[in-house]
Amino acid sequence: MPSDDEIRAETRRLGRTIKRNNLIAASASGVALSFLSLLFFGYSLKSIIIGLAAGFVYANGFEYVLHRFLLHAGHGFFCEQHMVHHTTLQSPEAARYVNFSRNPWGVVALLCANAIPVLFLQWIFHGAWGAGVFVSFALYYMAFEEIHWRTHLGGWLPRWLRPAARHHLLHHAHDTGRFNVFLPLFDWLLQPALPTAPLHHKKGNPRL
Repeated sequence: MPSDDEIRAETRRLGRTIKRNNLIAASASGVALSFLSLLFFGYSLKSIIIGLAAGFVYANGFEYVLHRFLLHAGHGFFCEQHMVHHTTLQSPEAARYVNFSRNPWGVVALLCANAIPVLFLQWIFHGAWGAGVFVSFALYYMAFEEIHWRTHLGGWLPRWLRPAARHHLLHHAHDTGRFNVFLPLFDWLLQPALPTAPLHHKKGNPRL
């Protein structure tokens, strides 16, 4: 039977492979969607800058809503899958469950699903800002994946990100709040206005 150290080393190797594939999927999807937007809706420097800013805010809000209202809903498939991440953090298998998705096609689906309303609004308003939105959303996802990994499993983070890492670790340490992972913008905006949401931790160590 393999030792805990052997299991930990193997799951870290597997986790890094998954993370690499997810980052490739996010970058490729962002480039493809940006090209699609440029092809059909054109661009200008002003529209790109507006899109980059809007995409960043949208990605942060989407992360908050997804994490709070779906992954911590207390029931359902996605909540059950996410609870594996919470219940295995101190186990040798923790690295298997730190990445957002264990399949890069899940990342492609995430970006494409979020592209639908953006492309629809571009079609309605003839806007040229979609390319910036897609680049920003893809970069946000890539930062999220890398920072989340380093927060839980170690690795260099710039000094200005360390408070953000502590913010996320408090999400795991307590049973309320802090649903943004590395930039708590929507935590600050919405937390005072919404009732406290329990994290619905489940006992045991479920497998996927």
